Amino acid sequence: MQYGELYLPAGDGPFPVVTFLHAGCWRSSEGMMNSYRAMSEAMTEHGIAAWNMQYRGATSPGGGWPGTWRDIGNGFDELQKIAQSNPIDLQQAIVVGHSSGGHYGAWLAMRSQLPPDSEIYVEPKVSPMALIMADAYINPLVIDSIGDTGEIYCGEPLLEKLVGGPVKDNIDNFLQISPLKWLPWGIPQDFVVSTYRYPVSLPRVLAQGKTSMRTVPDYPALAVLAGDEVNVRLISNEGHGDFVREGSRGYDATISAVLRLLGKASE
Repeated sequence: MQYGELYLPAGDGPFPVVTFLHAGCWRSSEGMMNSYRAMSEAMTEHGIAAWNMQYRGATSPGGGWPGTWRDIGNGFDELQKIAQSNPIDLQQAIVVGHSSGGHYGAWLAMRSQLPPDSEIYVEPKVSPMALIMADAYINPLVIDSIGDTGEIYCGEPLLEKLVGGPVKDNIDNFLQISPLKWLPWGIPQDFVVSTYRYPVSLPRVLAQGKTSMRTVPDYPALAVLAGDEVNVRLISNEGHGDFVREGSRGYDATISAVLRLLGKASE
């Protein structure tokens, strides 16, 4: 569960590189990275390398706190080693995450601010130049929220696994996986999101009934007020899974965001 797939374009490079973090409701199992294989291939057609990451999720052996977070940090930093024998440009490293993968991507954007004695701190060897979150929630309170049907968001409680125990006993850990608490992140961000999730107008049922939270932070507004550059692309009534479905509006909008951030928007 601690590996990735590298995709390289034809030519000599060096190439920008996009790291993809798959969804899965903060879980991870063999094959979940399949969701980003088509987009990884598409990157190479634009002269961009792709690093499609697998990692241990909340329910994986050794995952949760601190394993999942250390996997995300170490997996991204693996690009430094990869760049020693492959023509990739670490100064043009972008992170793309779908759903819970967007939360992991946001955490990568702020991880350098963590205290060095944290159990999930990995001294960054590579820093993202930009972040794209596709239909993502980045507020950990969503993880165990209850929908209008009375069901828990991911079908089982996961937050305790991701913070190392009950939240009330692990407040510091909870804050360390809460990217909004660490704004500004200091890099450009694109929020490609369905109108099923944004704009936030409360109270409302979100995620097609899977959560009915009464307090949802307005991430783009908070990020801009903190001093970050944020571009929001709303996709009307787009299904959550469509953001990784080849040819869908959410899929195409994610690719467009990558090209824009890398100055390849005319391609």
